Amino acid sequence: MTQKQIEKKSLIISAFVNFIIAGAGFWAYQTTGLQALFLDFFFSLIAFISLIFAAVISNYSHKKTKTYPDGLFFLEPLYAILKSLLVIFLLITSVWTTFKSASAYFLDGTGSVMQLGPVLPYTILMVILCFGLGFFNHLQNKKINQVSVLLNAESKSNLIDGIQSLGIGIAVLILLTIDINGPLGFLHYTGDFFITVILSLVSVKEPIKILISSFIELSKGTTKDSRIKKMIDQTIKTNFGSLANHLRYDIYKTGTSIKVEIVLNEPLSVIQGQKILEARNKIQAILAKTYENISVRLQF
Repeated sequence: MTQKQIEKKSLIISAFVNFIIAGAGFWAYQTTGLQALFLDFFFSLIAFISLIFAAVISNYSHKKTKTYPDGLFFLEPLYAILKSLLVIFLLITSVWTTFKSASAYFLDGTGSVMQLGPVLPYTILMVILCFGLGFFNHLQNKKINQVSVLLNAESKSNLIDGIQSLGIGIAVLILLTIDINGPLGFLHYTGDFFITVILSLVSVKEPIKILISSFIELSKGTTKDSRIKKMIDQTIKTNFGSLANHLRYDIYKTGTSIKVEIVLNEPLSVIQGQKILEARNKIQAILAKTYENISVRLQF
């Protein structure tokens, strides 16, 4: 299968699993009313809906048009940016909602005891599914040399979802050991807020990282991916040899599309120019074995 086919297949499988996870999350939230479980459910629902868009983007991003002769690869980092912003907004909203409930308890003494009945079996199942799906997407992306920003975003999203479920399960276990009439009894009324805050603080790092890297891709900045840079650097130095001293190169990555622009620092003789052209063709052929959508361009 091609890189795009592997990516699309993985996204479809992820969408199916996330639909199951979202359904289970909605049932658990309806049963308990916990905001932390609503966060877990809504996160999975976003993942399911966005995966449908991701699969469509994966299918069309490589297509070339008159307006975009190099393809529509910019849709991939654009998708990652929008999803990251949505996740960050969701985390902030969930913290604010639970904060208002906790404040009402501390200020007015109003509130209700958290219902913990089905939480533990739910979180065990969710941890298995989320971490399993995250590992699957990571392996699929590894198959295509980690070039898919879509699969990278999904594997991180699965990790966040799994961490949220794990955190909820641990918090519930702790709450079950706390006497509601003891000094920490208030946690039975406000624990939802503390759980949500901790989960949000732990989870927000990854969407911020994806947001930054995707923005760099979308704004045509040079790639920060060390794996890609290392391989291309070694290939260029090996094939250009001493001629490498006469040029510089920049690497741009937009989704699964990679461009290497080689710029000559000084005028060269006809013979040297011919050698550089031959080396460029060889480099293109070597890198194309690893990266399906790559172009190596010379600027004289």
